[in-house]
Amino acid sequence: MMARKLGLALGGGGARGLAHLGVLLALEEADIPVALIAGTSMGAAMGATKAIAADLRMIRRVLEAVDLNDLLQVTDSTLRELQKIIGRSLLEYVRGSSPWREEGTAPHDLARLCELFSVLTANKSFGDTDIPFAAVAADLETGERVVLRKGKLAPAIAASTAVPGVFSPVAMGNRYLIDGGILEKVPVDVVVEMGAEVVLAIDTGAPLTRRIETCLDAILQSQRATSKHLTDLQLSRAKECLDNQILVLRPDVGWIKMFEFEHTADAIQAGEQVVRDHLDDIRGILDARAATASPLDCEW
Repeated sequence: MMARKLGLALGGGGARGLAHLGVLLALEEADIPVALIAGTSMGAAMGATKAIAADLRMIRRVLEAVDLNDLLQVTDSTLRELQKIIGRSLLEYVRGSSPWREEGTAPHDLARLCELFSVLTANKSFGDTDIPFAAVAADLETGERVVLRKGKLAPAIAASTAVPGVFSPVAMGNRYLIDGGILEKVPVDVVVEMGAEVVLAIDTGAPLTRRIETCLDAILQSQRATSKHLTDLQLSRAKECLDNQILVLRPDVGWIKMFEFEHTADAIQAGEQVVRDHLDDIRGILDARAATASPLDCEW
């Protein structure tokens, strides 16, 4: 009997999300067939490389060699990033406008994002993918989920990774798009909508175990708690829809903060390890003989 259609749902997490590259490398190593990919934020960036059949080992060498903090002009300090956000907002208030709302202008931060993702995706489009792929973003003004499946890959991934305050929103048509992780940290429902019969979901979200010492820590922890609760609800709904034919893996990257890209190699290795540790489970959900029922026609 043929293996069932495996969909990957690759979640966000900044530097932690580089673990997805390790997951993809280990799946290739084990000859696990991937039929569909949906990614949020860094999951979109790494998922796109697999979708276009890029040389993942080469992508690994590139990411481990470059200084992503320098390239993207972000620091590994949450306090420093907050100071930058406040400073930028004050300048925009004084100017009376935001650069990303001005027609004909391309904010420098988005240019850096698009340049990186153009390199990683060989400047290809969704139509060039070998594996059907979707990137998840959010509409800044309506709060709606936006599933991107047309056009160039690089700007779509930039939209999916545009962390509010850190990167400018991405203008697409009449929308301003931001990081899809605010709505869907792990895009399980998207990959089910794409036709997945079984799902491998990779969660690289921030843990709730960090020490809380300051008011800023408390604010960040409240955001993490909300995100975790929403993700748990979405995963639970996907399990019901797929009759439990979903496997959720969490690489050991919780100790890495969002912009600590100096730990790129560690994150990739953690992704490889979590797949190797669960190969029997992955093969088990792919075995058509293990199916108890067809996926339900779920309303999302």
